[in-house]
Amino acid sequence: MQAISSSAVSIREATAVPLDGRRMKDLQFVCPPISVQGVRENVSTIVERRVLVAEIDDIHVGFCVSSPGVQDSDPLFVQVVAVAPDVQGRGVGLALLTTAAQREPRRDIALATQPDNEGARSLNEKFAKSIGGRIRKINLGNYRDSDLGIQRGLGYRAWIIQRPPVES
Repeated sequence: MQAISSSAVSIREATAVPLDGRRMKDLQFVCPPISVQGVRENVSTIVERRVLVAEIDDIHVGFCVSSPGVQDSDPLFVQVVAVAPDVQGRGVGLALLTTAAQREPRRDIALATQPDNEGARSLNEKFAKSIGGRIRKINLGNYRDSDLGIQRGLGYRAWIIQRPPVES
């Protein structure tokens, strides 16, 4: 990856073109344990879900995949947050989560983490606090694995961030 400046992060919605599919693949390579997908698979993800891309000086440094549940009462499912190692700790993950949440202000947020991923757990707790929400562990079976973006048997834990009510 290129040297990253100290400029602020910008967030944009991905477009269903091979270039953004390739950007996702580039980040998947450097952000284990995220599975690396082909460009076509990533473009399909962009079509089917909301994918936000984080950039610093036009360099892609992160992405977030989310999807609102089918029912209005369902949460926003955050399936992936990927941040390049060179910029971790600079607020990129928080900016991605905040932008995803702003697009669905009335929904709680559901996500899953692996127990040994302390960075993800810390980010989720910081994010919950930043939006005035409360994070708590829920049973893995509360939501479909596909909604959470996980495969059963890999040790994932499910979480819900309950948001304060939005005033009309």
